[in-house]
Amino acid sequence: MKRGLALRCPECGQGKLFRAYLKVDPVCDACGHANGRYKADDGPAYFTIVLIGHVVIAPLLLLEFIWTWDPMTVVAITLPALAAVTLATLPVVKGGVVGLMWGLARRGGLSAAADGGRDRD
Repeated sequence: MKRGLALRCPECGQGKLFRAYLKVDPVCDACGHANGRYKADDGPAYFTIVLIGHVVIAPLLLLEFIWTWDPMTVVAITLPALAAVTLATLPVVKGGVVGLMWGLARRGGLSAAADGGRDRD
């Protein structure tokens, strides 16, 4: 998972995991591993929302300005900041999910359908 969280290929840790913002590079340019087989789908978005909600938004509610300032001012300040934090966190979480899926497939924890039908060692 560490390699995925670092946005690197989970197999070798050298090649880039993404070729675009959230598009997993189908084949690692360093080791040739087929990273495109790990379909994270909506899991990273869900985990990012849960993470941001508990780590960022909940403590934010303890700040006095949230309750004393004009609500439109609070929304105008906090909404863009929360969107930026969420969009910055999403690739890291997706990398972690891809890394977890790689680790599970490596240990035989994913079914053949989930890991792209790869032959087991």
